This record gives sequence, C-alpha cells and structure tokens, in this order.
Amino acid sequence: MTKRQKQAQETRRILFENAVTLFREKGFDSVTVEEITTRAGTAKGSFYTYFRTKSDIIIEEFKAIDGFYEKYQHNLKRYGSARERIIAFVRAQTKHVRDSVGLAMLKILYSTNIIDPLAEKFLINPQRYLHALIKEIIILGQSTGEFRTDVDADELTLFFNRSMRSVFLDWAISDNDWDLVAGGLRYCEIVILPALSSPGTGPRAAGS
Repeated sequence: MTKRQKQAQETRRILFENAVTLFREKGFDSVTVEEITTRAGTAKGSFYTYFRTKSDIIIEEFKAIDGFYEKYQHNLKRYGSARERIIAFVRAQTKHVRDSVGLAMLKILYSTNIIDPLAEKFLINPQRYLHALIKEIIILGQSTGEFRTDVDADELTLFFNRSMRSVFLDWAISDNDWDLVAGGLRYCEIVILPALSSPGTGPRAAGS
C-alpha cells in the first residue's frame, strides 16, 4: 500500500469513527455532514470521497458487526454439537450488541434501514457473513440428526436471523428494559432450538 493509499484509508477511518460518535451523541437525523468533517478535522468535501451519504456510515457499522462474527466463528469449533454452537453464538451476539454496539446505535441502525430509501438493506442481506455462519451451524446439525431436514438450511437460517432481529428490535423498543443476553438465551431455548430440532430431540437448556 502506497503512502497516499494509507493516508486515504486513515482519513476514511477517522470520518467513520467520528460520524458514529456523533450519531450516538445526537441521533442520526440531527448530525450533518459538516459536523462530521469538522469533528474529524477534514474538509467537508472529503466526506463524499469515501461515502455517498450518511447512510453509508450505517452500512459500515453493520459490516463491522459482521467482522466481529467472522472473528468469533473460530471459537465455535470448541463446541461439539450444533445446539451448543447456536447457544454460544446467541450468547456472543447478544453480548456484543449490548456491550459494544449499544442501544443508541442499534436504534439508529434499525431505523435507518427502515426509513431511509437510499440505505442499502444490509441488515437483511443473505450475502452477509452472518448468514453463512448460521447456515454452517445448521448444516452441521442436520448432518448429525440434531436439526430438522424437512426444511433446507438456507430457509432455517433465514428464520433464525429474522427471529434474532425480533429480539434486538424488542430490546430497542423497550429501551433496555430487560437484559438482552439473558432474554436472548431464553428465547433461543424456548423458541429457536425447538423450531430447529428434529422430532424426538430435545434442546438443551440455553444456560448450559
């Protein structure tokens, strides 16, 4: 990478980080591009060199979340069964959203994807790394007889991700009125695992 390319990468990173900070402080709609570039210490025009709109920042934040999933995926190999991997993933996913993404940013991520017509619908994109990760676990469960095979892995993955989005959305609407990790694990135990399981196989407790 040339010096110029490194400098461009650094400018993009600074713009992104300062934009996210401002979104958390003031809300997405209240922040202007000029405020972002002023906080970042760059020229206003530089923003449009790296991002088309403010919504592009939101897409980058989603990609950062998928980056966490990609790094975490290696930890799943220490769990022998697909059920254990689903539980471990839900625990890690909800903990990351609660502690690293945060309530304020989660609200912005969801509302922007819903309201902004220009926003890329990355949240529901089946090409996300999240989809591939969950699909891999489900295929494992199908091969071992833990998970049902009357529904294909892609559709089960779609249902899993829709289910977890409902948990995150409910937590955001409640304004952190209940613990996301404990609630997410309980939902996994009562709803997700029974839905995934083959007939005659009982899900393990989510806390195990």
